[in-house]
Amino acid sequence: MKKFAIILALFFGASLLQSCEEIDNPVLDMSQTVAPQIISPADGSYVVLSQEMEDEPLVIEWSPASYGLANLADVRYLLQMDRAGNNFANPVDLANTSATSYETTVGAVNQRLLNMDIPAGEEVQLVYRVFSYLSRASDYTYAYSPMVTLGFTPYEDFVYVKPIYMLGSGTAAGWNNTAALEMYPMEEGKFALVARLRADGDMVKFISVLGQWAPQWGAQPGGTSAEGLLAYRPTEDVPDPNPILITDLAVGDYRVVADTANLTYSIKKATEVLYVLGSATTAGWDNTAGLPMTREAPGKFSIVTTLTAGEAFKFFEVPGQWAPQYGRDEDGTWESGNLVFRETESVPDPPDIPAPPNTGSYLIEVNLSNRTYKLTAQ
Repeated sequence: MKKFAIILALFFGASLLQSCEEIDNPVLDMSQTVAPQIISPADGSYVVLSQEMEDEPLVIEWSPASYGLANLADVRYLLQMDRAGNNFANPVDLANTSATSYETTVGAVNQRLLNMDIPAGEEVQLVYRVFSYLSRASDYTYAYSPMVTLGFTPYEDFVYVKPIYMLGSGTAAGWNNTAALEMYPMEEGKFALVARLRADGDMVKFISVLGQWAPQWGAQPGGTSAEGLLAYRPTEDVPDPNPILITDLAVGDYRVVADTANLTYSIKKATEVLYVLGSATTAGWDNTAGLPMTREAPGKFSIVTTLTAGEAFKFFEVPGQWAPQYGRDEDGTWESGNLVFRETESVPDPPDIPAPPNTGSYLIEVNLSNRTYKLTAQ
């Protein structure tokens, strides 16, 4: 196998690999590398999940990798999961860490299985692997463990929604856990909120109970201000996870999505202006003449305008452009419904929102946190 030299700049983020013929430095020979091994749970383990166990921990542990060189403190691990037989064609990243273990809960695993459309009461086989690396810039240092197969049978979860809250120095709540900002429930386990960020700080976290620091969600290593994996702190006995750092964001409105089932987060710039247009409005379908709505709060817009019966309307963000745009889903009515977001021109137009049955003045309200609309006759 061809050998590569690791230069000292590896530890400062510079070029990882150079030919050993170019410089005289320690040599990384991947044939001498010992890959990590998943040591718990054992291959072939099977777990029947239950509601009574939802807060109990489930831990995956692996042995450390060895690259045959001293002082390699920057070894990291990526734990992945996929359906058995899929050959990791579409793996889910569960953890990106320098630790040699990953902890979640029965409830979180169960929710993930249900989100994968696995029926309650039916066994499913999942495969797991972990690989170590020194840099994601090259796959040369990737060292994969053998995969292990685990069997699970999910349970039918009770239909209820626990709110979660956002706080941190980058939010209006600061670190006051009694004043954290309540997020809107979306799909099960997923919450969203449009909020003003970066006014006074650069950190964000999520909590489950006002006034308490656990349960709590922070950031796993490797995340960015735009997206990443969440680290879960179930109880006060577990150390605080790191916050999500948003240092590189400009002050403004952002839509924050926290998926507590799949342990992911995303932060995207949200519009601070919104317009309505359509054959039901005085603007018609002229996207240069849309009616400006009033920004009541981050992500919340309203307008009182006349709507013509039998026609239709939509919302858009940029005058003269058809995207970003908001229409309705198939269940939406003239009175209320969920908005479908068209982010770019390459995505098909969502359906129009029908006008009310009677021509008249209406209050139109839009909430971009949970992407809903509502009409009220005036």
